Amino acid sequence: MAAPMWGGRSEAPRRRGSGRYARGTWGRGAGWLGFALVLGSVFALVSCSASAPRAEDAAAAKDAETVVDVETATVRRGAIDHWLSAPGALEARRESRIGPEVQGTILHVHVDEGDRVEAGALLFEIDPEPFRLALRQAVAGLDLAHAERLQVEADLARAQLLRSEGILSAQQIERLETAAVVARARERHALDAAALARHHLAQTQVRAPYAGGVAARLADEGTTALVQPQTIVLVLQETSVLEARAAIPEGQLLLVHRGDPARIRIEGLATVIDGEVSAVSESIDPATRTYGVRIRVPNPEGALKAGVFAQVDIRPRSLGDVVLVPRDAIDSEGGASRLLVVRDGVVTSERVKLGVVSERDAQLLAGPPVGAVIVVGASAGDVAPGMRVRARKREEPGA
Repeated sequence: MAAPMWGGRSEAPRRRGSGRYARGTWGRGAGWLGFALVLGSVFALVSCSASAPRAEDAAAAKDAETVVDVETATVRRGAIDHWLSAPGALEARRESRIGPEVQGTILHVHVDEGDRVEAGALLFEIDPEPFRLALRQAVAGLDLAHAERLQVEADLARAQLLRSEGILSAQQIERLETAAVVARARERHALDAAALARHHLAQTQVRAPYAGGVAARLADEGTTALVQPQTIVLVLQETSVLEARAAIPEGQLLLVHRGDPARIRIEGLATVIDGEVSAVSESIDPATRTYGVRIRVPNPEGALKAGVFAQVDIRPRSLGDVVLVPRDAIDSEGGASRLLVVRDGVVTSERVKLGVVSERDAQLLAGPPVGAVIVVGASAGDVAPGMRVRARKREEPGA
């Protein structure tokens, strides 16, 4: 049957056209659906990626939860023995700058620098001839005064005899008695003058006041030696016993006492010299804020020389019942001392004030209380403040 006609046109072509349009529309609809599905997948992947933690964050979180095993000890009370060390030098126990006691020309110097002499040994001589002449004059004056005294005393004896016979007056006797007193005084003066002249003659020979070594020779024969100002001819040092002298900081004022054991180390000498503190200064040097100590060092063979550098170690008396920590727990940085303290499994850094420090322990003047747990040994270098740790107690000798 023929298709109906609408407006003179056949309906069949319109339906065909409608069929093609319908197919085209479905094809485009299928494409948009696929794109929507792909876009949804991308959004889902991005969302999953955004919600998943990054590998770096996960590693950091894992590290933050890491617990480190550390070796620990506790702050405790106890006694501490220690050595104080201070630089020093060997010095002569006595040193004398020797010059003449009488003025004159140096006739002979009997010693030279480096010589060792015994007590009383002749060191140098002043020309004695002027002093011999002075002694002879003094002796002559003494003889004259002695004769005058004898004459006056004889005159007085005769006068007193005549006075008893009434021949001389009392005034004449008084004058003779006064003359006798003056004569006796002149004789004593002459006697002292002769003794002084004899002493001056003896002083022309200058002798060693003690056994020692000649450290320096400063004048030679022919020099006119003066008394004021004194001409120094020789420097003598007592070297059979030297002294090691060192300066101790005033912060350790109450630690060192006379009799404390000491060790002296001499550069170039293999052996250590044992001794004890022989003297402690009574005052503080205001310039260095230190006080001096001295240790006697026997030197019978003269092998040691005054002026040589010495390292002085002194062992003061033990300090009892003080707060102690192991020395290897102390960390010093920028002039400050610190301890790593463990509290509730977490490391914290605490600044401390130290007192006496020995080879094994350190005295704590300010810091964590007794019983506090601290990191010691190599573990102190493996952890930092804020880290979580697992404490493993180290047994301390004497704890």
